[in-house]
Amino acid sequence: MTTAMDVRRLFNVTQETRFHFNHWYGKRKHVVEHVMAHESDAVYRVSVDEVEAACRSAPGLASGSGSAEVRGWRPDFAFTHVAHHVVEALGRLPGWDEFKQFCEADEKARAMLWTPAREVIAEVGAEGRAALRNRVVSDFLGFLRDVWVLAVLRGHGLDVRVHPLADTVFKVDAWVERLIINPRGGAQRSEDLLVHAMPPFFFADLGVTEYTQVGAAVLPSRAQLDRAARRLRDVLHPE
Repeated sequence: MTTAMDVRRLFNVTQETRFHFNHWYGKRKHVVEHVMAHESDAVYRVSVDEVEAACRSAPGLASGSGSAEVRGWRPDFAFTHVAHHVVEALGRLPGWDEFKQFCEADEKARAMLWTPAREVIAEVGAEGRAALRNRVVSDFLGFLRDVWVLAVLRGHGLDVRVHPLADTVFKVDAWVERLIINPRGGAQRSEDLLVHAMPPFFFADLGVTEYTQVGAAVLPSRAQLDRAARRLRDVLHPE
């Protein structure tokens, strides 16, 4: 299990991270209370087969960019807050239909996503409804991609950790001990915040250049992730 205090003790250690944390902590109290109470546990038990099943359950993305109101929609809770809450509340990774149903029925998820989405739909009408659905589906697929990486790496015995506080405040997508991983590839979002930490953090590039289509999702190549896991093990525990 990973708590928000675990995350804070590990990452809130530089002038830059303390500035980010204090700024975030002083803004939306309802968001702060939810994130600081969140515990990551069930997400660590998600298997690659469960991620693939969820990917196949998701609808494809429709063409078109949608209205400016939808593109600029920034609800108080980031999608990662919602998705992690759903996984922990259910104790497992849901498919798309169950995710939607839970977000309508569960009091917290409804307040985080369902109600703000309906408020936007009321403003933008039918066209906006389609664009907003596209936006949420895209976010759902992105979450599945990250959980896929998590499940594959943990399947190799790596104690990869995630938490919404690390993601949204400290810009850390995932980590093992003091090794920070970016499941999406590209530049490390957290490097500027953590570069002055002592003892230092290290940053791992998974080296993913190949992808595979699973349902509506585009996932990093399993073969390349398997090789990345072996490299990470060698870095963390050299013989």
